[in-house]
Amino acid sequence: MQKGKIVFTGHFLEYFIMSLGLILLCLITLGLALPYYAYWNFKYFFSNMEVEIYQPGNPVERTR
Repeated sequence: MQKGKIVFTGHFLEYFIMSLGLILLCLITLGLALPYYAYWNFKYFFSNMEVEIYQPGNPVERTR
């Protein structure tokens, strides 16, 4: 079994600003935009996650 780790490549400031805008939109539309906010939240996190697989003989793997 190969070893690896999950790396998040997103930026908190980008997420925070977009999230504030979408929450404001949810308030203005009285909750109609809430499903889109949930969709966007999942899409943002899963599109910014990467799995790094350690290759055999990789120095990073030997130090653990």
